[in-house]
Amino acid sequence: MENLTNCASPHLRSKGRMTNISYSRRYARFGLALDTSDIPQADTRYAKLLLLDLLGCAVGALKTSEAEICARYTQATGNISGPASIWCTGTKTSADNAALTNGIIAHTLELDDFFGIDHSGAVIIPALVAACEQVGPEKVSGEDFLAAMIFGYEIGRRLLDCMGGYRAHNRSGWHTTGTLGAICAAAAVGRLLKLTEDQLVHAIGIGGSFTGGTWAFNADGAMTKRYHAGKAAETGLKAALLAREGFTGPEQIIEAEWGGYLTTYCGGNTPDESKLLDGLGDDLRIHWAGVKAYACCRGIHSSLDVILGMKREHGLTAEQIEKVEIVLTPGQLRQLGNCAPKARLEAQLSLPFSIAIALITGRADYDCFDEAWLSNPEVLVVLSKITLIEQTGLPDSYEPVVTVSLQDGEQLSGQVHKALGDPENPVPPEDIIAKYRGLAQRSISEDDTLELEGIVLSLEESQSIAKLCAFLRKQRVH
Repeated sequence: MENLTNCASPHLRSKGRMTNISYSRRYARFGLALDTSDIPQADTRYAKLLLLDLLGCAVGALKTSEAEICARYTQATGNISGPASIWCTGTKTSADNAALTNGIIAHTLELDDFFGIDHSGAVIIPALVAACEQVGPEKVSGEDFLAAMIFGYEIGRRLLDCMGGYRAHNRSGWHTTGTLGAICAAAAVGRLLKLTEDQLVHAIGIGGSFTGGTWAFNADGAMTKRYHAGKAAETGLKAALLAREGFTGPEQIIEAEWGGYLTTYCGGNTPDESKLLDGLGDDLRIHWAGVKAYACCRGIHSSLDVILGMKREHGLTAEQIEKVEIVLTPGQLRQLGNCAPKARLEAQLSLPFSIAIALITGRADYDCFDEAWLSNPEVLVVLSKITLIEQTGLPDSYEPVVTVSLQDGEQLSGQVHKALGDPENPVPPEDIIAKYRGLAQRSISEDDTLELEGIVLSLEESQSIAKLCAFLRKQRVH
């Protein structure tokens, strides 16, 4: 039978329907028309808190192995001059290397924000700062910086929701920070640079056409999870800069029937395209992002809330425990079920280890995942008492049920549906600031920490972000 193709219509095709305007173009129009006066003050305030939180995560990680490796890489490649900087180290470099390196470092502590593209801040903010340094920070107002950041968060979250959400996306092995990061970083930088509508469409297309990032790191705790954030920041920045010079990208990067986001990354799930546009401009997604309270995978946090709540309410100690049983989904078991982590990242993605360390220390901060704890006898004893029970048929939104049986026969059980840090159970602003201070002072002085805080929290009042960039360019690590 002959298959006839009618070439007369120039309209864009998407899943058997016709449309004259691509999703990328609709986003470009929205982003370029997004006036700072249209952004609710609450969203601007929250964007500043997310920026502060991200900078704390990045600065706090400057003495880690990942940061030291990135510094050696920059030296080895001779990329030690340029308009941009590796934050607070005094190292000058190219804009693309700054986006890559600062993105890696920002994600290193496993404490950066979530629920955007999973880790939106570690991708979008390094790309935006590098772009400002490239074009001249005195040309970018604080309001425009925050608006570009908000626009990047908007696109990332809408794409993720359209594709079924975080857990549906990663069932296919994709790490959302890598797969979705470049496209929203490209959009954010393009908006910051005030590209034309066509250029911004191309920037989104370029950023989205070369992306990726898989969960293979989960098998052995490899550092590539951090690399995904940095690489997405670098790719997004380059996409916007190329588009500004006339390089073209696919306009249908989202909806193309062959090679588009919705056909390539959905893993057999049926995308809900209504989530791409519904309410666009009425309900900005920046306030859908969450702030981490614990230095481990977000999927572990509700269980930590249960355990730490038991410690507060019942004085629970590790010595009292006979056994711990945790009911969870197959996806959670695959992602979080490592009972014998051998590296820091493995521990940060291990539900049993996180529960054990919280029972022993009453905390789950970055230092709790130091490698010395991985072979600690007390931790190993508690780990041996933890059983994970896989239960099929549960929804993606399911949070684990934690049951603790005590040696005296008492049994405690709990389930938290919205963990601390969730937009519906937010970390209070004063606690976000306290978190920032604690992290930043791992690497820089108290005076520098407070100076940066003041710059960020008054950013929308600044005629330019020159002061912010000048702070980040100076060597401040103690």
